[in-house]
Amino acid sequence: MRGTQILIATLLACATSALVRAQDTEPYALRGTLVTPSTVLPNATLSVVGEKIAGVGLDVNLPAETRILETDSFIFPGLIDLHNHLTWNLFPRWPSADWKPIDWDPSKKFGARYDWQQLKSYQDELNGPHRALFDEGWGCEMNRFGEVKAIAGGSSSSVGSLGPEKCIEGLARDLDFYSGFYQADTFKLEKLVYNVFPLEMMVNDADGIRSGLASGQLNAFIVHLAEGAAGSASAAREYRMFVANGFLRPGVSLIHGVALKTAQFQEMATHGVGLIWSPRSNIELYGNTTDVASAKNSGVVIAIAPDWSPSGSSGMIEELKYAGAWNARQHPKVFADADLVKMATIYPAQLAGLSEKIGSLSRGYFADLLLLRRKGADPYAALLHATPLDIRLIVLGGRPVYGDKDLMEKLGLS
Repeated sequence: MRGTQILIATLLACATSALVRAQDTEPYALRGTLVTPSTVLPNATLSVVGEKIAGVGLDVNLPAETRILETDSFIFPGLIDLHNHLTWNLFPRWPSADWKPIDWDPSKKFGARYDWQQLKSYQDELNGPHRALFDEGWGCEMNRFGEVKAIAGGSSSSVGSLGPEKCIEGLARDLDFYSGFYQADTFKLEKLVYNVFPLEMMVNDADGIRSGLASGQLNAFIVHLAEGAAGSASAAREYRMFVANGFLRPGVSLIHGVALKTAQFQEMATHGVGLIWSPRSNIELYGNTTDVASAKNSGVVIAIAPDWSPSGSSGMIEELKYAGAWNARQHPKVFADADLVKMATIYPAQLAGLSEKIGSLSRGYFADLLLLRRKGADPYAALLHATPLDIRLIVLGGRPVYGDKDLMEKLGLS
């Protein structure tokens, strides 16, 4: 069954015409336990017409000739990944288990991202091969693989794609270059900018970001910042430089923020700045993760995301499982299970400026859906303990793109 899922996803991702438009499909309805995710509706119905959700509830009026599927599943909004590097996700864990580095001690953690990025071992294992594949013209294939892997890992939307190339118009929603929310077949219309090294921007580019956020031309500016150990002076200084450059404003979200303290989180909350948390990668590289308890208590909106496969998780479901296990070890727990699910749905939609389009099972929203195998009675706990094998179906804009054979056949897509 899993092989069928991967085959279906791969064929769809590589199709030259990308996705068949959802307007070409018949209306259908999914019955199961709906997780909106603010509420749970057992034995409920979700109606899909074209690209959008047409109805949600216990008693939904369905259009004529609607195909009704009993899914026996937990039905969530599609998971939203605001921190990834898709073309790097074909590489294994770094460093690999059988590799003996000569320029650092793997038993020690790094102080900041600049420490590991300058290592010869990083160049040999990751950066060099990545550059060589690009130089040989494999960029589109690398990105397609990353999209398939993201879908197989539970997400429907992501950032960190190849860039404004025609080849990225494919399976997953690329929120930074081609989401499908705006004019079809046209790039550079997105209202989200994703930047790995914001302090290295050219002056004109930085001016454009600030003016775009102020005017509403941009909804979101998502940046890597303060990535390093909790006591890293260089990582902490990035935040002060970022603030000095006028970027502490609504629409901005910081990825990592491991080196930040309560005072910085309070300042972020005051100015409407969000946080994107990637605990597995933080702990793998730096030995600790962001003080999300302080961020939460300060009122910062927090999303969760997997980072990249070399040091983070392979997808959103795996990162949620990691975060759930981390959370269970905290006394008291930092988050309720429902909070963690919102951090993969409602909250990233809010930080991306897309809270009226995705992130919730609501009428008029795009039908981006995750159907999860039913295990137990609590859907929040089920998602936090799930593996990618528990995915029953992924729907993107009303179009089922990946799933178990029985559901795909019932939708006429096998």
